[in-house]
Amino acid sequence: MDDVVSSKIYKGFQTIIPSKIRNEIGITLEDTLNWRIEKDVIIVEVEKQRPLSDLSKFAISLDEETDAVDLKRKSGRGEF
Repeated sequence: MDDVVSSKIYKGFQTIIPSKIRNEIGITLEDTLNWRIEKDVIIVEVEKQRPLSDLSKFAISLDEETDAVDLKRKSGRGEF
């Protein structure tokens, strides 16, 4: 992106992410902005929120009935 896009700073030091930036990067309400300073430059990185469906690869399938406390003990012992 070569164009400079500006935004104002409002009361409480709040600002708005311009729609051109939001749309190009795909920023959503669940995402987080990480701010840091390198020399005299402010760098803002978007940490994308992973959809819940991404967690399905960590799901386990049980053939028998068990309880959460037992599962926690087994996972703590590395039995999965």
